[in-house]
Amino acid sequence: MPNQQQEQLQDRDIMQNILIDTKYMASAITQYILEATNEDLRRDYMTVLGEVFAQQKQVYDVMQQKGYYNPKPAQQQDITQVQSKFQQGQQTGQQGQSQTGQAQQQKQPQMQS
Repeated sequence: MPNQQQEQLQDRDIMQNILIDTKYMASAITQYILEATNEDLRRDYMTVLGEVFAQQKQVYDVMQQKGYYNPKPAQQQDITQVQSKFQQGQQTGQQGQSQTGQAQQQKQPQMQS
């Protein structure tokens, strides 16, 4: 008969494997979404991805409640730094799209009337 410590280790290992699997599935499904050429299929993959995210959150919550998974909280300085980098990346992306659109307009032949 297994003792409680062995059971806890088994439960922890199982939950850790489930968490790893859901992260892998989310990554794979994201790749499928990015490469899907059929809009219906793309939408279906996006629905499945949302379900995988929900499952991952449930596993994470249970693991945290049981004390199996306790990541250290992010410091406010780190959060601010990441937000700043993200905003800069978005601005750079928007500028790039704007410049690409302008370049494409310039390349289009002018219609004569």
